[in-house]
Amino acid sequence: MDEILTKKQEALIRSLQTRHGRKKSDLCLCEGIKSCKEILSINLQLIETAVCSEDFKSDDFSSVDFVKVTADKFQSLSSFSASEGILFIVKRPEFKVSGPLSDSFTILLDKVSDPGNLGTIIRTVRATGLGELWMTEGTVDPFCNKAIRAALASQFALQIRLFANLADAICEFRRIGSDRIYITNPHSGASCFTEAGLFDKSLIIFGNEAHGTENIHNIADLTIPMPGNIDSINVAQSVTVILFEAVRRKESN
Repeated sequence: MDEILTKKQEALIRSLQTRHGRKKSDLCLCEGIKSCKEILSINLQLIETAVCSEDFKSDDFSSVDFVKVTADKFQSLSSFSASEGILFIVKRPEFKVSGPLSDSFTILLDKVSDPGNLGTIIRTVRATGLGELWMTEGTVDPFCNKAIRAALASQFALQIRLFANLADAICEFRRIGSDRIYITNPHSGASCFTEAGLFDKSLIIFGNEAHGTENIHNIADLTIPMPGNIDSINVAQSVTVILFEAVRRKESN
């Protein structure tokens, strides 16, 4: 073996698997072949330590110096029942505090609680060309292991702003953006397919999977028409539909 995993490194890996541990550190974990490849393409300098199983083989990581451990040891370190034999300890990007908007419109996630949903949303945000994402406290940690894996590490390529609550986020948007603000509603509101100016200096808010978002006065509702007459669709699906409507409009101009 090239290097031995120290007890300190092992303790750090286990600590970073918890939100409490990540809050005490400026690091997080990235696990899995695709996610780790994405870290390499975004910024190699983010990697603090690379760990792999002794039987891990891939030419895609020839530029990385690994600490190798036995397969059993790696599985004990993995957050996933079926590990792929590779993980990085990486620098966790700081949340963006202020500054001008990066995009022509912005989406805000209010207390989205499922890491799989959040990871899917983050991946979609990046896929549609946006560079920034807003969220409130109570939203799951975007740098937890499951969210990183679901996003294939796309959060490392975005600027993320975190707000104490929805009111603070709206206040900040009005200060630096405009008054064009929408809250998604599964039952009523302007159609995302026909609302004029929907993606022009606007903020679109998506709420919690089970409870939606709180009522805010003087903010327009936005809906996705659902002819099938079901109650709602998944929040990650909703974000995908609306973001790709923005792509469709841009491509058709």
